[in-house]
Amino acid sequence: MNMKKILSFLLCAVIAFGAVSGTVLQGTPLDISVTAEAASSYNKTMLPYCYYKLTDEEKLAYLKVRTAFIDHKASLEISVPTETMDKISAIMRDADVMTNFNFPFENGGLDYYYYEDTGLTESVEFDYNFTKKSCDTIIKKADEAADKVISKFTDKTSKYAKIKYIHDYIINKSVYSTEGNTGNSIYGALVKGSAKCDGYSHAFHYICEKAGIRVVTVFGETTDSDDYHAWNKVYYNKKWYNVDVTWDDPDNNLVENKDYRYFMISDKVMSADHNQIDMGYYVPAANADDADYYTKYGLCAKTVSEAKDILSEEIYQAAKDGKSSVTVRFSSKPVYDDAIKRFEDTSDLFDILEKAGKRAGAKILTDGVNYYNDEDGMYILTVYFYYKGTALSDYYVDISQLSRDDVDFLTGIGLKST
Repeated sequence: MNMKKILSFLLCAVIAFGAVSGTVLQGTPLDISVTAEAASSYNKTMLPYCYYKLTDEEKLAYLKVRTAFIDHKASLEISVPTETMDKISAIMRDADVMTNFNFPFENGGLDYYYYEDTGLTESVEFDYNFTKKSCDTIIKKADEAADKVISKFTDKTSKYAKIKYIHDYIINKSVYSTEGNTGNSIYGALVKGSAKCDGYSHAFHYICEKAGIRVVTVFGETTDSDDYHAWNKVYYNKKWYNVDVTWDDPDNNLVENKDYRYFMISDKVMSADHNQIDMGYYVPAANADDADYYTKYGLCAKTVSEAKDILSEEIYQAAKDGKSSVTVRFSSKPVYDDAIKRFEDTSDLFDILEKAGKRAGAKILTDGVNYYNDEDGMYILTVYFYYKGTALSDYYVDISQLSRDDVDFLTGIGLKST
């Protein structure tokens, strides 16, 4: 029988699998079956959701390969269909937070051999990014970080509030970076505080899983550039929703630097700039539109008048708390377009600022504001306002990054330059 070697676990800007020739092995493939006794000795810590969608035979095979990998074995003899190994490798590479952080970045992390005549795998060889000792340390530190988050929850904390807190914690803890060999891991995001999209999504996955919240990791491309990207889907109120922690952590110079555009949204809304890819394992559909941040907290306006009321109340509350930005979402593009035109052509926004500031007893500057608007399927308006007696450094992390025009505008309305 002719045997081939399949190289998998290669995770780059794109996902690729290569096959090269191997040597012939003789032997009769062994049958496997799942029983409670057979599966009892394998590592079942934080199994990914897609594991439960496998057949019994696939589950046992997955447990065998996964446990050997977690235990840092050099190889494993196993006889399963090649299609099963393809599925196992995809899950361990992308969907399982207990295995994906330990894959080498340049070479395959799992090499498996199969008989061309029968399509059955004969053996698996492993390669690792870290030693067993380093892996244990990484998991220990990640656990400590996750437990710190979960310790904030009480019996009265709703599941929605837990999901939001985890989302916010990762954004506050991490900065986006492609440097280093832990950027795609829970360790990178939760311990080092530096990660790329894989790290953000795996950290969110990891904490949710430990908190008892059903979650999956999703891979795809961004529609504007076809860049490889990762995010999550989370189960809430018997429905699935998308959460993209990476894209809710904007790469900008603002002190108040957190977003909720990609928090608890449907596949339909997500598809405006995300293209989900079939990675070879089960990912549930997210069809509900009733739990996004703006709907949940009454920040979605169906009319311009409603948008003005929302902004008035939100600016008032923000001013009471010393915050300087608020966001409203519009239910449709026509309402969004009408509101933007209204705010550009009239003094309505400045009137709202003045009245809200007086209600809150805050000295809001009413000579100028900044705003960010997103019309690519989100229809979101974020208003940034400022207070008398404050400086540029109160609103911007690095004022040297501001353009001359920005500095002139902001100092012109009353902000101090230093």
